[in-house]
Amino acid sequence: MIKWIGLWLCSLCVVFAAGYYASDKRPTLSSTTSVHVANVGEGKDEDVLQGAPPPQQGDNKRDQLPKDSASVPNNISLELWLSDKPKLSLKQIGAFIISISTMGEQAIIDSLSNVDTSIDDPDSAIILSSMVSRLVELNPQKAWDLVDNMIVNLDTKRQLRLSVIVNWANQAPFEVLDWYIDNASLTSGRLENSIYPVLIFREMASQDIDSAFQSIALVKSENLKSAAYSGIFSVLETPEQFRDTLSLVKRSDDKQLETDLISMWVRKDVESTKSWFDTLDDNEQIKEIKRAVFESYVNQSPSEAASWFVKHSSSESYQSDVEHAARTIAFFEPDTALNWAQRQTNIDTEQAVATLLQGAAYRSPEFVEENLDLLVDRDAKINLAHSVYSAYGYKSERRAEDFLNGFEYKNELAKRIKKVESSLKRTN
Repeated sequence: MIKWIGLWLCSLCVVFAAGYYASDKRPTLSSTTSVHVANVGEGKDEDVLQGAPPPQQGDNKRDQLPKDSASVPNNISLELWLSDKPKLSLKQIGAFIISISTMGEQAIIDSLSNVDTSIDDPDSAIILSSMVSRLVELNPQKAWDLVDNMIVNLDTKRQLRLSVIVNWANQAPFEVLDWYIDNASLTSGRLENSIYPVLIFREMASQDIDSAFQSIALVKSENLKSAAYSGIFSVLETPEQFRDTLSLVKRSDDKQLETDLISMWVRKDVESTKSWFDTLDDNEQIKEIKRAVFESYVNQSPSEAASWFVKHSSSESYQSDVEHAARTIAFFEPDTALNWAQRQTNIDTEQAVATLLQGAAYRSPEFVEENLDLLVDRDAKINLAHSVYSAYGYKSERRAEDFLNGFEYKNELAKRIKKVESSLKRTN
């Protein structure tokens, strides 16, 4: 989805760029090149970018025609270009897109129905995306049917279907929701199906958040409802909006949904989320909320998130919370986790270090190997070394054996490895 939406947005940028260059009096094309688009609007032909003189010294090379563009005729129809796909300049692509934006419904349908719609280069993808977007403006249901029946590879078709829903939801989200509900058989079972509610409800919430919440009841599947909520959550901006939405979500008694909303709030405004947390009563539920805030906060600022997490810990849970925070960070930033854990006071530091090193072993066995000597306890060190050996074994059996042979308690570790492997064989 991100890939295609990015492409779609790029096409809009190209239109803007084309408009800018078209209004710029500096010449950029190397000949009297024009782009000819047939069947524009009410069936009239149109030439654009006519009579540009040779480029002047210092002009941006990106705006000049490619070296092999001599094969591109001065007048080229959209259909011919999509069939042969010769290289075009940025200005020519922009001219196509601007002209496509004025084409009538039948002209777009004819072009998309008859041309080679295979996408094997960025220029084709942008122009085809523009054509589909234009048809969505004129007849979104026809755009869906046409795209759904295109003979293209699965990935391309998936991206084009998403493009239809993106554009349709942007212009008429409540209409596309009705269509989506009535045509569930057309979308169910497809990999991108869970993305459709996100796109639709995001646009609905942008226009009327109350109606968006009420409309979720129309979605039958629980997984698709969660996707719809995600779309709504994505448009929330202010602390008031998040607090009000949390009140609504609590009525559903869906803890995962509440966690998703808090995570979204943290990603958008961690400071207001922390301020809200400070106003909550101390009860069992606050532990779940604290963990939800931390799990999202830690992706932004690991050390700050960990310090905030343990700041709100009771004396009874302080050690376990330090270990949880350190292990979480160690999975993706072991250095940060170790430095943070070693700065904590009034804890069993060796136990915290052992826990975080276990968390780092799978992804960062080299780091753990370098820091094995931080553990004084012999059994704890052998246990951790076993994790390192296993992590190396996933990558290279030779590397695992080299580690075993160099470990100070080689015999003890070898016995443990053999015992675990025997146990696994009996289980299987």
